[in-house]
Amino acid sequence: MIYIHAAGIHNSIPSGELSDLKTELKALSGKSYRRIDRFIQLALIGAHKAVAGYELEPDTALYLISGQGDIPVFEQVRRQRYFQKMMSKPVDFVNLAGNTAGFYVSSHLGIDGANLFLAHNRFPVQMALLLAQSDLELKKQSAILLGGVDEWLENQELSRKLLGVDATAELGEGSNWLLLSGKSVGALATVQVNSGWFCLAQIKAEIGELEPGTFLSFSRNLPDFMVAELQALREDLQYFNYEQACAYYETQPLFVINKFLADETGKLIHIDSDGEGFMMIKIAK
Repeated sequence: MIYIHAAGIHNSIPSGELSDLKTELKALSGKSYRRIDRFIQLALIGAHKAVAGYELEPDTALYLISGQGDIPVFEQVRRQRYFQKMMSKPVDFVNLAGNTAGFYVSSHLGIDGANLFLAHNRFPVQMALLLAQSDLELKKQSAILLGGVDEWLENQELSRKLLGVDATAELGEGSNWLLLSGKSVGALATVQVNSGWFCLAQIKAEIGELEPGTFLSFSRNLPDFMVAELQALREDLQYFNYEQACAYYETQPLFVINKFLADETGKLIHIDSDGEGFMMIKIAK
């Protein structure tokens, strides 16, 4: 069993004009940085919100997740290289590496533990939580600050193509973080990820065994008819509606967890799908 000790949300639905993250970061932390892009600013803001006022141990590890990484800087470097026929700008080239964002977050927070940038083609949040779960239970880490960062790309057509969503999907951006450890004292909640991959029949069986009153939430990857079918299995379960507060991005399950921690008490089961199978995240607050 692993425990959540702190959480932070930065979530937005841009409508054509991006917010000024540089000013927001300066207002939050009193610090400003040169040569960082919006992706790194998002990472800094979300992590700062999560642990503001919390005294981190110096050896706290940092696990940063992103569905696609820093897409805007990738697009910028692509245009510089193949359309403008020029060498990439040094700062853009450096910022291509996801570890650059992790470096800035660790430096900002004064921690020097393991620093990982994680990406996965399917279930990126669940895969990162499984790694954190394993590392904490095996005592490889004493505490892990785990965050998911996805940035909104102005070229929405390209972004939808990269994300594999349909042309009508509304896209957002977020930076959502959890401070995890194996210690129960002072914890906000527990979190558990089933390592198994479920088929539809198995996920229905899992829902059938839940305690009455448990909250259910569903990834936007599930079609509406399937969500309705799963909800109809149990009238004594509650639906946790997070959808109106955000638009789609790949690390959204972390937003769901953090919003539940902020808004509700009890147990939450978040069900996600890659179109073939299902995974579950369990939260008990």
